[in-house]
Amino acid sequence: MLRRLPRSLRLFSSNNPMKHEFEEHYQYPGNPSHEEFQQWYKNTYHQECTQDKVVFKPKEQIEFNREGEAILYECDVYRVNPIYTPFPHAVPMLWIPYGLYLYLENPLGLLWNWQSMILTSCIAALYPMTEYIWSLRYHINRLTLLRGGTTLKVEYSNLTGNRYLSWIYIDEINLLSKDKVYKLPDKGSDYKVIGDDGNLVHNTSIQVAHFVDIGRNQEDCILTLNKQAKVHNPELLSAVLRAFEVETGNFRINTLHTERWFEPTTNI
Repeated sequence: MLRRLPRSLRLFSSNNPMKHEFEEHYQYPGNPSHEEFQQWYKNTYHQECTQDKVVFKPKEQIEFNREGEAILYECDVYRVNPIYTPFPHAVPMLWIPYGLYLYLENPLGLLWNWQSMILTSCIAALYPMTEYIWSLRYHINRLTLLRGGTTLKVEYSNLTGNRYLSWIYIDEINLLSKDKVYKLPDKGSDYKVIGDDGNLVHNTSIQVAHFVDIGRNQEDCILTLNKQAKVHNPELLSAVLRAFEVETGNFRINTLHTERWFEPTTNI
């Protein structure tokens, strides 16, 4: 297995498709000069990259678009998941009408302090519903493999329809059990994620070591892939969920105007 670089130095990795070159103005621990960094790169990083590492080689040729991206998974999260009355999160809301009746009419003749506790319980009954809607934020709308095979682009959204983008390293993914309680051994290498029909077996959850959510870095963030989704490439999706980097040497670029007509990079 390839030894992972320290977090502070992974930004300069040559396998990082988001930033390829060393930048003089970037401040990092130690703040060495350009020559010192180049010497470290030749002596240390090059030796680590020459070691054996686990790489998944797909059977078929990978097709990238003009941005060097291959879509693996797509889902409309707020259509496949219940929003208004999700069970069992909406069950505590049944108490709200009765609680308001007891607070306003006070048929039991309770004191004001007991009445305030009843009103507070009505407000607390909304918490499970609110927590459920907030958790849908971390359900993935689109998962894309970037050329190079080491990074995934994650597109997710909130209830108002705002779309957000983030990028994660494949080797930082840990496949979780169905109940999201524990990590699967060996990152789920022996676990069946994709069924015979080419779709997910069930709602799949992954834990990412670092996930940047609108500028905020979250450690051990849990992301969810819904079963009722469209899987574009089951082979690649099954590999990346098991934290296997993908060999992208055998690829082609789709430049057909009939298929890429509405893309902003279309050449007219």
